[in-house]
Amino acid sequence: MGKVKTRLAKTIGDEKALFIFNKLVSKTSEVVEKVNVHKSLYYSDFVDDQDIWEGSVSDKSIQEGNCLGERMANAFKKGFDDGFNRIIVIGTDLWNLDTQIINKAFAALKNKDGVIGPATDGGYYLLGLSKWIPQVFDGKNWGTSSVLDDTLTDFKNNTLVQLETKNDVDYFEDLKANPELLQLLDQ
Repeated sequence: MGKVKTRLAKTIGDEKALFIFNKLVSKTSEVVEKVNVHKSLYYSDFVDDQDIWEGSVSDKSIQEGNCLGERMANAFKKGFDDGFNRIIVIGTDLWNLDTQIINKAFAALKNKDGVIGPATDGGYYLLGLSKWIPQVFDGKNWGTSSVLDDTLTDFKNNTLVQLETKNDVDYFEDLKANPELLQLLDQ
């Protein structure tokens, strides 16, 4: 405990934050399993061979890099090096993620350079590329409200589709915006 959902844990405690984290991961796994694409799962610390993702992902790896930007950049580079031409990254902190939004993102990449799903906190919940755009990953204050705007600026010479804005779960206030998830705490 103490390594996941630390901002949320400050309000609801480590055990409840871990509970919410596990619910978010489980929901993400259910959604991703239904999307018919090659799926790579990137862990932050170690690869768990006995996780809920068995059978729903093609491969598992450890994230490489010192910050979120480096870790995402390395995942995109590996995907492009492996021959994929439409790549999307998502996190596991979005309760209202669905297969429709992921499929919509992949469809957008058929004729656009990028796709982004803005989060209400000024970040994003989904990022997709159909070509390597390195500046997207550089010079950001990750975890702050400026990330989305800074990233949109990085796309100024490229084509981009913005998806609908969604609320990711980082703070207790985010739970309030997801009543179904909040109710799970009371069970």
